[in-house]
Amino acid sequence: MAATVSQPVTAATAGIRWYPLALAVAVGALIFLIPTPHGLSRTAQTALAITGLTVVLWAAQVMNNGVASVLMMALMIPAGIKPSLALSGFSSGSWWVLLAVLFYGFAMKHTGLAQRISYHILSLFPSTYPGILGAFFAIGALLSLGIPSMTVRTAVMAPIAWALVQSLGIAPRSRGSALIMLTTIEMAVVPGVGLLYGSLYGPVVDSVFQVKHLPLSWLAYARVLELPTLLLCALIILINPLMLKPEAALTSSPEFARNKLRELGSMGRAELLTAMVVACSIVFWATDRWHHLPSFFIGMLGLTVFALAGIVRDSDIAGGVSWTLLLFMGGIFGLGNVLTEYKITDWLAGYFVPIAQRLSFNPLVLLVAVAIAMLALRFLDPSGFIAIAVLFVPIVDTTTAAGIPPLVLTAALLLASSPFWVTYQNIWVAMGEGITAGQAFSPGDRVRLANTYAVLALITLAVATGYWKLIGAL
Repeated sequence: MAATVSQPVTAATAGIRWYPLALAVAVGALIFLIPTPHGLSRTAQTALAITGLTVVLWAAQVMNNGVASVLMMALMIPAGIKPSLALSGFSSGSWWVLLAVLFYGFAMKHTGLAQRISYHILSLFPSTYPGILGAFFAIGALLSLGIPSMTVRTAVMAPIAWALVQSLGIAPRSRGSALIMLTTIEMAVVPGVGLLYGSLYGPVVDSVFQVKHLPLSWLAYARVLELPTLLLCALIILINPLMLKPEAALTSSPEFARNKLRELGSMGRAELLTAMVVACSIVFWATDRWHHLPSFFIGMLGLTVFALAGIVRDSDIAGGVSWTLLLFMGGIFGLGNVLTEYKITDWLAGYFVPIAQRLSFNPLVLLVAVAIAMLALRFLDPSGFIAIAVLFVPIVDTTTAAGIPPLVLTAALLLASSPFWVTYQNIWVAMGEGITAGQAFSPGDRVRLANTYAVLALITLAVATGYWKLIGAL
């Protein structure tokens, strides 16, 4: 098995991208030079200018996004931000949870446990399009219990799906190929949203809840998010084949999954130990209301077990997880603290809150507006992490006062967090294109299913509103 993880945040590789770099500098300079807006201090305006510059660097991928985060933190210090605040993301519990669970994902992939689970589930489903899509949903849902990185799940599932497409003799760039590959990528991403640590959005949510001093538990999150997430997955599996109808039904019965299982052989000690660590961690997270220990505690112990067992070796500390992602997320977590400390979120609230107040006459209308805003912001924020903080922190007090709890607001953001109208919006679709050398689907097929995803996310939100009222969460 490969010991490295595909980088979730790509960087420019062919020289300096002067035009996007100039745009980033221009955006930062414009924000810095305009008269200081009412409600902001000069230091806050400078921090906002640095943020604007960095967001363009991230969106245009002018440089490695982890390095762009480092640059942002460096520029904050001469701007007047205390170093302890500028670098605070790396001392947050959310960052340490992220570090630990990324190594969980590495261990599952490196030991072959993730592949074994995937092939076993695939072998249980019929070799029809609905059966294959259902199998990849089950694989994505199960892998999300131990692999929070959507990148790692995509790195596991997409090659399996592409090999299956080829073994079935499905033509490249056909509707059948596009249906399987794009839906597989969606199933690598969406199911994990229903669990607090089932996706990389979880630590971001944890971070913004901490910024606002809001309580958050694994079970409370799952109670609000899990069923709507499962509904969205079910709708994707049901509707995608209607929107991208394959040219012909499948008639063959592939031995692909069973052959791969035989190649893996029996479960080894490392696989078994990894499964035990992941299972114990899930139980720990689910029982946090009783033991009151921080979520990262079990992750630190799990990483120690992996190191002692030789599953995570010295060389894997550097290459086993994406330090680009960790540097990037450390910057994001710290940025949230800076925006709050210098009242920038309060200033943004002056623009967002009146809109939220006008829409608060109906919870569904407000939640749909938030979801649409999330879909739109993903054109500017390819990661989705910044958009969560920008939309959540300024309006959560207003929406709470209107009877919409913070977790329900979170659900509106996360259910609409993975559009893919253009490739740069969704790194996992970009990975799928790379894995298949662009032979899996056409741009037209991608846009068609992206439209489907957006509509289904809004439908899910409408149905979930009734569910939340039924359980007393709304």
